[in-house]
Order: sequence, then C-alpha cells, then structure tokens
Amino acid sequence: MGKKFRTHVQGESLQKKIDADFETYYCLLAMFLAFFLLTLYIWLFYLGVWDITLGLAITFSVFTLLFFIYAVRKTLKLIKHMRNCYKGMEGERLVGEMLNKLSSDSVRVFHDVCGDCFNVDHLIISTRGIFTIETKHYDRKKGYKFLYQDGKLLFNGRVCKTLLNQMDGEANFISEKLESLCGRNYPVQKVAIIIGAYIENPAKDFSKYWILNESGFPKFFKNAKETLSIDDVRSIANQVTEWLKVSVD
Repeated sequence: MGKKFRTHVQGESLQKKIDADFETYYCLLAMFLAFFLLTLYIWLFYLGVWDITLGLAITFSVFTLLFFIYAVRKTLKLIKHMRNCYKGMEGERLVGEMLNKLSSDSVRVFHDVCGDCFNVDHLIISTRGIFTIETKHYDRKKGYKFLYQDGKLLFNGRVCKTLLNQMDGEANFISEKLESLCGRNYPVQKVAIIIGAYIENPAKDFSKYWILNESGFPKFFKNAKETLSIDDVRSIANQVTEWLKVSVD
C-alpha cells in the first residue's frame, strides 16, 4: 500500500508553536524541580551529619533562586505567546472555514503554506486569480481600528508598515514559487482578513491590497474578474498540492 499524503490545515504552524511552548515550559519546570531538590538535599546534608559547608548550601540556594526568577519570567512570556498563538489559530480556523465554503472546481484553497521562518495563512488558486491571505485576530471589545488610504495603513491612528510588508513578502514568495513550479509568472493579489477590528477604506482603492473583514472578503472575491481558465486552475493547484503534501504515515 502506498503512502498517504495531505496538505496542511488552517492553524497547523501555530499549533506546532504552541506544542513547542509547552515542551519548553515542561523543561523549565523539570529543571527547576531538579535544582530545588538538589538544594534541599544539600541543606539536609548541612543540617544533618554530612560534611557540607554553609557556603556551598548558600551558593546552591542563590543559584536555585535565580533560576526560579528566570523560570517565572520565561513562563510568563510563554503564556503570553501561547495566548497569542491560540488567538491567531482561532482566527485562521474561522477564516479557513469561510474560505473552504468557496471551494469548487474553479476555486482551490490551501492553508498554512510554509516558507522560511514564516507561513502564508491561506492561498487561493481560482479563475478569479491567485490570492495570498494573511489573517489577524483581535479582541473586538478593545475597539481596534484600521484605516487604509493613499497606500498607507494606519492602526489606531499610527502608521503600520508591518502588515503591508508581511503581505508583500508572502505574495512575492508565492509568485516566485509558482514561477518555479509552473514556468510562468502569475500576478498575486495581496489580502489581509482582519477579525475583531473596524476597517475603513475611504478611497476604495483595492488594486494593490485588500484589507477586509471576514464578512467582506467573499463579496469582493465573487465580484472579482476571472483571469484564469479552469484548466489553469487545475494545473497550478496540482503543482501546489505536490509541493505542499506531507505524509500521514
């Protein structure tokens, strides 16, 4: 029986980061317990009949205390990182479910396309073109606001270059990869789907970047002009599937 393969599901990279954080946390906990027990053992030696000096007992106590402080600070950072990952993973899954509903013979959806030290949350190959999608998930109660105007993106009134640069990098990565796979250069539409924030696009300039919420994307996507044939979509999607497939054995 041959090997079985699949492509990534939405949020898979974030799940791996969360798993790595848990491993780091357990290692820190194990190391702290080891140092704590060793320090306790040495103090028992000092207070008992064994020949342990006070200086050695104090040295191990100080070392254990310093490691405890380090472990606490590291753990707090891990907790914050894991919360952000869970939030991001929830957003990717919500968007992924929405995008999967668009799937058809003319629309192929891929998730969690991994590059070097980054990943493209979602990739669409369709007769309406090729789309790279970056997902952001915010707490709706905090009233975050994005404003895209005159080629600039503002986040709560401040210029936000990070998201646009991220979208540029992901689109360039996919464009170069498709050219190497298919021998042809395809234009890539850069999209950010933002959950939990208010988005304002007063100029309605969507030629370069689409900055949308999860309910707005399907409308814009369905109104986009068709630029590829179904045969093109099938050919590109087959190449991408071969590139992204991972073994499930």
